[in-house]
Order: sequence, then structure tokens, then C-alpha cells
Amino acid sequence: RWENAAIATGASGALIDGQPVVIYAGNDRRGGRIWKFVTSGVYASGMTAPDVRDLLDDGTLYVAHFADLDNSTGQTLLSTGSEPTEANPGAGRWIEFSVDSTDTPPNAAALGMPNITVGEAMKDINYNGIGGFPTDNLAKKCLFTAATKLGVMETNRPEDVEYNYSDLSGIPTLYVAFTNHTRQVALDQSGVLFDPAVHATNSPNRGDSAGSVMAFREGNAANPGASTTFTFFTAYRGQLSTDIGAAAAPDNVAIDRAGGVWFGTD
Repeated sequence: RWENAAIATGASGALIDGQPVVIYAGNDRRGGRIWKFVTSGVYASGMTAPDVRDLLDDGTLYVAHFADLDNSTGQTLLSTGSEPTEANPGAGRWIEFSVDSTDTPPNAAALGMPNITVGEAMKDINYNGIGGFPTDNLAKKCLFTAATKLGVMETNRPEDVEYNYSDLSGIPTLYVAFTNHTRQVALDQSGVLFDPAVHATNSPNRGDSAGSVMAFREGNAANPGASTTFTFFTAYRGQLSTDIGAAAAPDNVAIDRAGGVWFGTD
């Protein structure tokens, strides 16, 4: 299911003049992904609410791929075995999600097709053992399955996504509450689908029963609609404890006027 969405804004909390409207959302399920929609038209000061809504009729959809994430945990970096920090964040990229996309699927090299495009892979009826998606409309009706076909890294249930334009770091930051993921995954580290015959024995169980809140920063923070990369780090790690201050299974996130970040638990 879809959870709360966030809109990228400027320092005043308003839409950015001369830039497209950018909306982020998460698919709340085990393995669900983070999505970004960028309108084709741009916002102009003085637009009415109906004018802004009309911008949402046309745009480009992107899916977030966490290239550095360890697939067996969904919490740590493959290169270090530790959770990403603000000083040592993980790296990711936005993949255009369309049957016309010329981006490269994350699993292209592992499947022996390094030159295939996202669009070609989506339409291929055999690619990664999942049937084809001949049109954007069909792919958008099956977002989870189509993203899995491309080898996009699975996440640990994104419950809420909130954009903090006045983050205390001074950098616009997107916060995502990942509730937990205590079951097996569909893909291996390279994004290849586990054969159903060996899935039960070969697929790792994430084992994340506490969840976390992660922070994301666009590579182009001043123009998030044009940004093709992002970095991410753990802002809060859930704790299964009776200690005062411990919390697990983050759910909804709220940003206050001062840029403070609050979250509730499931």
C-alpha cells in the first residue's frame, strides 16, 4: 500500500519558482521502494492551487536504488558491514521508471546483458524470470513486481516519507521511516531473482525487527527534480529494549517549523 507522500519545497516552505513539483512516496510493504515523481511543467509564483494540480498530470517517475546497501540486512553497507553514517553515507541513484527509459537496470551486468536499457528490460517477457510490461500504465499498476524485475534494491517497509527543507544540518533532507523486515527477500545482492525452487534455502532473512529512520540527501539539493543521485545514512536505529528512550518500528514522521524531526512507532 502507499503511505504518506512528501513534496520538495524551498527554504520558506513554498514550492520553488521555476522548478518542477517534486513528490516523494514510499510503498509500505516488505521490499517496498521509494519513488520520486517530477512534473514536466514548472511552478511559477502566483499559480493557483488548480494550476499546481494541473502540473501533476504529466511527469517522470523514478525509483530509488540503494547501490551500497547490504541485501542481507537492508540496514548496513556492503563495503563496511556497518550502518551508514552522515560522515560515511551510502550512495544511491534514481532510475527512470518507464518503458522508454534508457537508464541501466541494476541487475543488467549480473544477467549478462550490460547494454540493455530499463525500457527494454521491462518489456522483455523473460528478463530476470518475470513477465514483461509492455506499457507504462501496466508497469505502474505493478510497481513492486516491475521494480523487482529490474533488480532495484529492496527496503525494509517505508512507512512514511517527509521532506525537511529547514533541516538543522542546513541541507534539505528527506526522512524515511523503515518499520521492519523480518522475512526473506526476493532478490540476491546483484538484483537477480532467486529461483523459486531454492528461495526457501538460499534467500537471506533480513531479521530487522526494530526498524530505523534513514535520512536521504539529493546529489543536487538545490534542484531535487534534476538530481540523479542521492546519499543516505541512519538517523535513528530502532531498539528492542525496555530502556527509557528506546523505540522500535518507526511509523509516521513529522517535521516541525524549526526543522526538528519527530516520529511515532507502530
